[in-house]
Amino acid sequence: MWIALVVIAVIVIMIIAAAMSNITCTVRYKKEGSDDRAEVDIRMLFGFVRFHYEMPKLKFENMKKGFLLKLEKQNSISRKSGGAMHARINKRKIELWSQDVRILLKSTVSLKKWLQHTFAHVRVHDLNWSTRISAGEAEWTAVATGVLWSIKTTLVGWLSYQVRMKKNPHLNVIPEFTDEMSFSTEFFCVSRLSFGYAMYASFVLMSRILQVEGGVKKWFRLYRQMKAKSQKVPSV
Repeated sequence: MWIALVVIAVIVIMIIAAAMSNITCTVRYKKEGSDDRAEVDIRMLFGFVRFHYEMPKLKFENMKKGFLLKLEKQNSISRKSGGAMHARINKRKIELWSQDVRILLKSTVSLKKWLQHTFAHVRVHDLNWSTRISAGEAEWTAVATGVLWSIKTTLVGWLSYQVRMKKNPHLNVIPEFTDEMSFSTEFFCVSRLSFGYAMYASFVLMSRILQVEGGVKKWFRLYRQMKAKSQKVPSV
């Protein structure tokens, strides 16, 4: 009897502790010349569960083929790398993604509202975005600097209405008055979401999917299609 009560108490304490923990997402992106690199780290359950994603390659081929990217992933559960995956992003792929989004919207009751409510609980603790640019001529460099400032402030301003900014973002655009064209940028962001709210949001999402006839089947069909399209290839 006492053993059962102790086990139940331990389980309850673990559930409460998990609910009080955070899901932390750290995004890093750096571009310098033709070199691009992005990293995403996700930590949850006090760091016992970790996921790491790397994009060591992003190459623009042409207008028809679009971008070719290489993605590597690993996690703390399997303790091994998930291999490398190559993906292409072009006009056709974006059209297919748009179709998938429309299917999800039709397969879920008020999916947009669910997304808005979920993002409203995301807390951004750190956001740094610095860019250096040279257009080759002083006047064009000045124009490009102003355009970049406008783009950055607009994007970050929109983001501040979607999530909770715990600290003022640090934005910077540095003009470089040189005779050669150059562009480099570095982005760093740390955001957190309560694990307890993530569980609650998952239950709400599932209830919204179940309210639509055939909603679960459509979600699983899209998941299987995405899994089938992803193909692991050796690292290059």
